[in-house]
Amino acid sequence: MTDHHLHIGQFNEVYYDPLEVFNVIESVSSLTGITEGHYSSTSSCRDDVELSKIEEETKYAERFTSDVLKIRPYLWFVPKYAEESISVKSALESFDYCGIKLHPFAQKWIFDNKKHRKALDDLFEIASIKQNDFSILIHCGFGKECRPSRFEEFFRNYPDANVILAHSNPACETLEMLKKYKNVKCDIACTKSDNIQTVLSSGFKDKVLFGTDFPITHWYEHYGEQNFPADEKSLTESYGRTLAQYKKIAKQFFY
Repeated sequence: MTDHHLHIGQFNEVYYDPLEVFNVIESVSSLTGITEGHYSSTSSCRDDVELSKIEEETKYAERFTSDVLKIRPYLWFVPKYAEESISVKSALESFDYCGIKLHPFAQKWIFDNKKHRKALDDLFEIASIKQNDFSILIHCGFGKECRPSRFEEFFRNYPDANVILAHSNPACETLEMLKKYKNVKCDIACTKSDNIQTVLSSGFKDKVLFGTDFPITHWYEHYGEQNFPADEKSLTESYGRTLAQYKKIAKQFFY
């Protein structure tokens, strides 16, 4: 089974080392059944992000080797790259990317900006050509800039591009996109249990992908919204709790 939604890198005050994250997932693979993971770097949210620095981080992440766990990166493409005239095609050349990550809440995509628009058209075109081995993972939420329908014109214009609506939020609009477009799927990463039940019970369970958002779940558990102080609980324990929650909710669909 694949965990379609993992992260490495800087997230607020915490740095999640790629090798530590991957070793945690590998260590429990025999229990979880997870044999593949797709990740993106939250270091891409830094105001001073540079593609070269992200590539250095990805190169370091590729030191991870395993006989039981395959790890592949998403290229988190940000508007700043487009503004710097970095093409999507050239940015994809360095690694075996499983897709492209878009985060319209963290970075502002302006559709009538010519450079932004060209980058979006290019990445959807590339995804159309690559098809099954490549996906566009889009962060979705409740704000107007990151609702599932925000990129609908691209779903329609590029019907061969595989799209994953991350987090399935809000569920009603996610389901609308799943119904309208054959090329659109969703994941259940860091999603409330009632939303997970909604999307899994909708008749589209073949379009719902497993993902955890780990180790961002660890950050929220120990540093985040409830202001828990840093403690000694390990990443392994945190990942175990995350998986236990999802197993309880979705075991009839994923296990």
